[in-house]
Amino acid sequence: MGLMPAGAANPFIPTDRKSVVGTLKATGSRDPDVLHAQKQTLLAPYKHLKLLAQLSAGIGALFTITIFMAWFGIPLLLGAWWLWRFQARNAAAVEDGYAEYMQSAGA
Repeated sequence: MGLMPAGAANPFIPTDRKSVVGTLKATGSRDPDVLHAQKQTLLAPYKHLKLLAQLSAGIGALFTITIFMAWFGIPLLLGAWWLWRFQARNAAAVEDGYAEYMQSAGA
């Protein structure tokens, strides 16, 4: 898959705070730099989803403005809205899990 970042997982799998804490524990380190790098690795797929949601919203808005393409634009806008919510929820779970692990590890 040429457009996927190296080592990236499927961005459409939902994540939760517990799995983020488990991933951070699996690093086996308390070094803040290592943990921050792991957090950035966990956030990378959701940044790409955010970009995809922005592009979809722009194209959907353009299609909706042209009346004849509104049949395609409105579902595209709804899909972009869902994608934006999905990535925001997962990015928030990564941030919450990172904050929880940093508090519990005392790093």
